Amino acid sequence: MLNHLYRDLLPIIMVKTLSESSDGSVNIQYYEDNQPSLSQIEEINTILNAWPLQKLKIQKMQILDNVWKEKVKDGWETPSGYSLGIDVSDITLLNGAFTLAKEANNIGINDLATIVDKEGQSHSMNLQDLTLLMLQYGQARSILSNSYASIKQSINAATSSEELASIDITI
Repeated sequence: MLNHLYRDLLPIIMVKTLSESSDGSVNIQYYEDNQPSLSQIEEINTILNAWPLQKLKIQKMQILDNVWKEKVKDGWETPSGYSLGIDVSDITLLNGAFTLAKEANNIGINDLATIVDKEGQSHSMNLQDLTLLMLQYGQARSILSNSYASIKQSINAATSSEELASIDITI
């Protein structure tokens, strides 16, 4: 938001310094011979008045992103008790294994499919069991993603620091 103020609203030639003090207030010093217009001052004040809440939103979003990273790191625990990764590369590998198992089954090869859990252990299963696992995995990943997106949306929509503080970031 302060970037918008500096980059879009205030030409660089107008601003001598733009800084945030330890109490959270923003200080702008203009060059004496290049002061902002009244309309620019109104827009600047609107941005500066919104800055404390925006800063809190940025901090809350960073906390949420750290919670998400931990959730991704932990993975998803299968009903059988082992964990599968849930980041993009894990999803890609599991989808690839599933697609190959389906294609093999379609041409009459009924070998067991093998997937590897987060601990590096291999798990072999038939296509029916793999299909069930993939449905469970997809549903779990979808629930996690929707939870993350919903919390992110709540943070962005918050209109006060109290409302923001009340948002639970448990995924």
